[in-house]
Amino acid sequence: MPRMSPDDKIMKPYLRKLMRDHRMLNRCIDTTKAIGTGDEIKAMKRLRLALKDKIVALQRHYYGRGLTR
Repeated sequence: MPRMSPDDKIMKPYLRKLMRDHRMLNRCIDTTKAIGTGDEIKAMKRLRLALKDKIVALQRHYYGRGLTR
């Protein structure tokens, strides 16, 4: 079994947390569309996009071009 580098020990759990946060925000946006104001939804969408950008940047930096789960 290959050994994990210190970066892997930190980054894999961090990436999983970011991905969980992104999924939760997706669900929140979907459920809020019916009752929330446009400004609230826009703010959540900006946050969601920032999370996705961070996830993709970290994946590219640590794992190359392919996306990992």
